[in-house]
Amino acid sequence: MNNAIVAVPKLKFSEPCHNLPGRKGVATPEDRFTIAFMRAYLEQANTIHRRSCRNAMAFARQIPVNGYGIADLVVVAWQELFDEVFPDTASFAHVAKPCTRAFECKLNDWRRAMSQASRYRFFSNQAIVVLPPSIAKRAMPFLDTFRKIRVGLWSFCQNTNRITDVFTPRATAAKSVGYYVHAIDLVCSASTQALPILQKGRARLA
Repeated sequence: MNNAIVAVPKLKFSEPCHNLPGRKGVATPEDRFTIAFMRAYLEQANTIHRRSCRNAMAFARQIPVNGYGIADLVVVAWQELFDEVFPDTASFAHVAKPCTRAFECKLNDWRRAMSQASRYRFFSNQAIVVLPPSIAKRAMPFLDTFRKIRVGLWSFCQNTNRITDVFTPRATAAKSVGYYVHAIDLVCSASTQALPILQKGRARLA
C-alpha cells in the first residue's frame, strides 16, 4: 500500500460550516475522520471501483452547491478519451459523461448524514454516507431506506484504514443537469488534478 500523504484540495469558498461552534480553525474529530477516509478512498478507489472503465479522477473537499449543502468530498471520474481536451465544462460533461460521487462523512448522526446525502443527488450521480463501523452497524437495519432513496452506505475504520462497501447505489443521472455541471466546475476550480477542460464554463443553474 502506498503510504505517501495524499493532499485533498479544498475549494476556497466562504464556508458556513466554519461558523459553527468548535470550528475556529481547529480540526475536530469529524474533520480528522473525513480526511482519513478521503486519503484511504483515493488510494483504494481503483480496487473499490474495479469494474468501472473510468480511469481518471479529480477530487476536492467541502464543495458547496447552493441549496443542497456542502459535500465533504466530491469525486469526478471519467474515461480518458485519447487526450481529448474540451473547450468548457458543459462540453466535457456532455461528451465524457463523467461520474460524480458525493460523500457525506459523520461520526455519529447517521440519520442526518443520510438526509444530507440525499440532497447531493441533485448534482451527483452517486451519493454515499460514510460512517465508523459501529455507527454503520446501527444504520444497517434501515438499509432498505438507503436503497429506496438511492443513498449509499459505507463504513470506514480509521485504525485499519479499511473501507467496507455495505451498499453502493447504481450511478444515475443527477436530478439537475445544471447543478451537475456546476459541481464539476467547482471541482475543476479546486482540484490539483486537472480536468481536460480548457476553460471553466459556468452553467445556468436549473
